[in-house]
Amino acid sequence: MNKINQDEIPDIISAEIPEIKREISELSRENLAGALQVVVSYIRDRITVHEIAKVIYSISLVGWIYNCGNERVKDLIENLFVRSFNGMRKLCSQYEWGLIEKRIPIKLLTVYTKQQY
Repeated sequence: MNKINQDEIPDIISAEIPEIKREISELSRENLAGALQVVVSYIRDRITVHEIAKVIYSISLVGWIYNCGNERVKDLIENLFVRSFNGMRKLCSQYEWGLIEKRIPIKLLTVYTKQQY
């Protein structure tokens, strides 16, 4: 099976999270770092309005991309997306973060845990 490369990610994200399709198209075409930043901003916005199901879905999507991605994709997700978890956590109540943390894909949670030490 071929690994997903960084040029495919904006199209995948746009298809799965239609609310950010326009922003991905305008700012991030073939730009994984830009696409990931759009997703982080979207998640932060969803947290502030307590749409936890959308937060969990978005994190799960990035987890799937991580699992299917090539080394460049994994590196960018680890360094841009997973590092944003602390900021996300600060926006949540303890209860909300508990719900989210339980649903973070295991590989992303492992990376996050390692980054804490």
